[in-house]
Amino acid sequence: MSVTQVMEQYQSILEEEVRDIAYETGAVKREGKLDVVTLVQMLIFGFWQDPEIRLSGLAQVGCRREVNVTESAISQRFTPECAKMFLKIMQRLAEVRLESEKVDIPLLKQFSEVIVEDSTSISLPAELAEIWLGCGEEGWANEAAVKLFVWWNVLTGELIGPRLSNGRTNDHKSPFEIEELPEGSLYIADLGFFAIERFFRIAKGKSGKRYFVSRLQPKTNLYHRRGHCIELAGILPKQVGQVREIGAVIGQKNGLPVRVIMLKVPKEVAEERQARLWEKAKDHGYEPSEELLELAHWTIVITNIPRKMASYENILVLLRLRWQIERLFRLWKEDGKVDEWRTKKPYRILCEMYAKICAMIIQQSFIQEGCWLDPLRSIVKAADALRRECNRIMVAFYEGNLEKTVQSILRTLCSGCRIERRSTYPSTAQLLLDGLDWRTELLLT
Repeated sequence: MSVTQVMEQYQSILEEEVRDIAYETGAVKREGKLDVVTLVQMLIFGFWQDPEIRLSGLAQVGCRREVNVTESAISQRFTPECAKMFLKIMQRLAEVRLESEKVDIPLLKQFSEVIVEDSTSISLPAELAEIWLGCGEEGWANEAAVKLFVWWNVLTGELIGPRLSNGRTNDHKSPFEIEELPEGSLYIADLGFFAIERFFRIAKGKSGKRYFVSRLQPKTNLYHRRGHCIELAGILPKQVGQVREIGAVIGQKNGLPVRVIMLKVPKEVAEERQARLWEKAKDHGYEPSEELLELAHWTIVITNIPRKMASYENILVLLRLRWQIERLFRLWKEDGKVDEWRTKKPYRILCEMYAKICAMIIQQSFIQEGCWLDPLRSIVKAADALRRECNRIMVAFYEGNLEKTVQSILRTLCSGCRIERRSTYPSTAQLLLDGLDWRTELLLT
């Protein structure tokens, strides 16, 4: 499906399906001056253009569809039913898939897809705990929160999700199924998703051979092929920058052969990691163990990618890809402000959050098509350009000429949306492209 076809599907959802969704959820009981199509697009494109826009600004956005409405009329529409409507619209937009070419990076193109998974949480007012249950108990902070799970194919830029869950949902209970990974794909996630059973399902999937790269969870037993437990303390490299690789098996019952790659990091990096461990432990009311603090001096990685496909240097660079999705979430929160609002009204907050997430989904489709094939693309600069242009899409939905508008907007992403090459601390893209001195930068991971 091309980007124009994707935008036509978005148009169909936001111009036609939205009416059925509104009646199904009870968001519209009768037609008023502010029709549901205008309301939905007013919020999505208004918050996309300016995440801190006021009701008066939203009213001005509505005038693009020749609808004159008061701030009060907009405010009255923020009901529980309206929030349900926006959630369903968000879910429908997330189902639309854009097929794209693979970025020309040989290391990545060996795989059918390179999926990075992560989640991020958004705290909500306590009144919304019945809808999205947070981690805190009643009366405490984070009593209500929602967690967004995302799969991101960094080979094509395709965003899969977000899929929403209660804020207290453990990453192990991700709404994504491992069986959804295609044959020949690579899966990368942080320690929150670490599970031997998950790796076994990836490697031994019915759809064929699949691969993973992950940091090793502390206190995970490693075994020789004959079943003897490996003592990590005796084999860890002693010198900063030194790397050691061994073959091992994880899981005593259904042993899975893996490569174990160990890298000794500088003292300052270890101390930074230890500080994060102490901070996390303090938040959860415990003290980190001496063993955990000591292991902060090493980056330890496991993978089932064979050596003929990727050297240990390649594996350490691939591990850095997990930070890409962190940058995506940062873009959504710092620029899209999906977790910020001006009001204290719970259902207005919920509607605003869903509308902003809808905007981020559409935004990623443009980034995917407009600049993803450039390995040095900057999603921050691209998002900045799209905010200036996004309301043209709303006008095109209403007046027509969508294809011409889409192509015009895509042209704005062809220049000025790149990161600068760095000689001291090369970016992940540079490391993937040029095979620069990976040690200097990877020691900071």
